[in-house]
Amino acid sequence: MSFLENEIQKRLGGYKHLFNQVDESYPSKLKERKSAAIIGGGIAGLTSAIYLAERGFDVFIFEKNNYLGGKLGSWQVKFNDGYETNVEHGFHAFFRQYYNLKNLLKKIDADKYLIPIDDYLILTKKHGNFSFKDIDKTPVKNILSMRKKGIYSFSDAMFKMKGLELLSLLKFDDTKTFKDYDNISFEQYAEETKLPPEMKLMFTTFSRAFFAEPQYISMAELIKSFHFYFLSNDHGLIYDVLNDDFEFTFLDPCRKFIEERGGQIFLESPVTAIEQINGKFNVQGKIVDYVIVASDIPGTKRAVQYSPFIRSSYPEFMKQIQEMKESQRYAVLRIWTDKKLKGDYPFFIFTDALEILDSITIYHQMEKSSEQWVNENGGGIYELHSYALPDDFEEEKVREQLLKEFGEYFPEIKEAEIIYEYLQVKNDFTAFHTGLNKTRPGFKTEIENFYLAGDWVKLPVPAMLMEAAATSAMFAVNDIFEKEGLRQEMIWTVPVKGLLA
Repeated sequence: MSFLENEIQKRLGGYKHLFNQVDESYPSKLKERKSAAIIGGGIAGLTSAIYLAERGFDVFIFEKNNYLGGKLGSWQVKFNDGYETNVEHGFHAFFRQYYNLKNLLKKIDADKYLIPIDDYLILTKKHGNFSFKDIDKTPVKNILSMRKKGIYSFSDAMFKMKGLELLSLLKFDDTKTFKDYDNISFEQYAEETKLPPEMKLMFTTFSRAFFAEPQYISMAELIKSFHFYFLSNDHGLIYDVLNDDFEFTFLDPCRKFIEERGGQIFLESPVTAIEQINGKFNVQGKIVDYVIVASDIPGTKRAVQYSPFIRSSYPEFMKQIQEMKESQRYAVLRIWTDKKLKGDYPFFIFTDALEILDSITIYHQMEKSSEQWVNENGGGIYELHSYALPDDFEEEKVREQLLKEFGEYFPEIKEAEIIYEYLQVKNDFTAFHTGLNKTRPGFKTEIENFYLAGDWVKLPVPAMLMEAAATSAMFAVNDIFEKEGLRQEMIWTVPVKGLLA
């Protein structure tokens, strides 16, 4: 390790921090039975259920869909010729600083399904292609090494960009960053700092992965995400993925772990009202000691809005929940074709959207079940993803436009026959838009024994997306463990502040 690398790591206090002090003398399991209702069977709900069931709680999961997983969900579809298979909400990357989610995978014996991607690749029509496979992994040095990739030049840094303003990326501090930047969009920031086109492209690609166009996303959220993914650890941008459909590699192991410990899962059971009775809660006829609402924002709004005791006794909390926003629409088109792409590509590729196409996933290079279909039938299986459809983009044109842009980047696919296809257009993701942080709720509410979990919940650590969902659940269950006199779970985090904070 060089002197600079050592100083950077020392300045950050290391790259992996234990957030809470765990007293090992506390018992791990309940002596008397307690119960918890978990509303929502996504990552946050499953994480909550796994840790509570393991400690002896009677756990009840209520999921509105006929499948588990939320945005990591997987469900079966059947086509006209009788072919049946599973589809998902879309590609998900497991970055190596997802410490708490990775520990959950180990607990349910699902980490064995993780495989690494070969490259972090961005394709563009205007600026060439950018590969980040061999970029330096040390924070700051990774930014400096981007110059070799053509993201910026020394002349840009010295004479064009407002370099001092860009230091805000290295100064992440939750309170100060959101005070200074939450009401500024990335588009405004890019104009003010005079980002060169290539650097703006990289940031735009990154921001759209949070389901928002540049004019909407909060620059504070983007600074936090840049800190979390790039400037607080030495893992680089190469990440892992699960090597088959989520049903086999994640959801089934979760289900088995929970049910083997007595937990009950109720699918197609949307919760539209919660009652409070003598300090306990009635959820779908189950009287429980604790409630964790781990739904997406629309589901959480419904559960809170139609719960009379919240409406009458906690109006400020209800108002706070109702002010939360969903993301812009996103679209996922999976196609099964009779032709493969030419050339050697990683199985996930970012694309500079000509209008709406943000990424392409080559499923038969990643998933075993997709590979099996291709081996038997030839061709390929691809996912075309738009993370943030423009508000005025007509839904009936989504399929045609995704295929058109796919063909622009890979002309050989224009002649392919589409054998099967499955299109989703949804808007159930979390909004990370400007001005939302000040009213974003935390995991602990003013209602005793009533918690929130999900990637939209405000946390004392800079986690994002799937890691935020798992981590929020761990904060909720740890508060329950503390009330019950049980040993807490360790919560790991990247450094909570930036290098120059």
